[in-house]
Amino acid sequence: MAKVIGLDHVSIIVKDADATLAFYQSLLGVSILKRPQLDFPGYWVDLHAGQSLHIMQLDNPNTDTIRPEHGGRDFHFALRVDSIETFADKLEGMNVSYTSSKSGRKALFIKDLDNNAFELFEYQG
Repeated sequence: MAKVIGLDHVSIIVKDADATLAFYQSLLGVSILKRPQLDFPGYWVDLHAGQSLHIMQLDNPNTDTIRPEHGGRDFHFALRVDSIETFADKLEGMNVSYTSSKSGRKALFIKDLDNNAFELFEYQG
């Protein structure tokens, strides 16, 4: 029987791939993976454990979409991190707003330069 064996990547659509890459590198300290030659700008970013973030520079189909203020109520991806406090300090130093999880979990919700929501969740394996 066929089964899911894990998550490979998440893709986001942005208007400026270079600026978005700089944002994620500054916040998360991620590195770039090799990407095949495609007919649009973008990057593949290493999220570790064989998982990646694909940044695709395309016309944004969601320009006029009204998005919820709290990223937990929006389309989002979640990353396991070892310390929420460290990332909260880093976000504040970068002057990037975020909201805390409404569930009481140690999690922060952030929106990138193109309003793509993502979650940083303190994982206690």
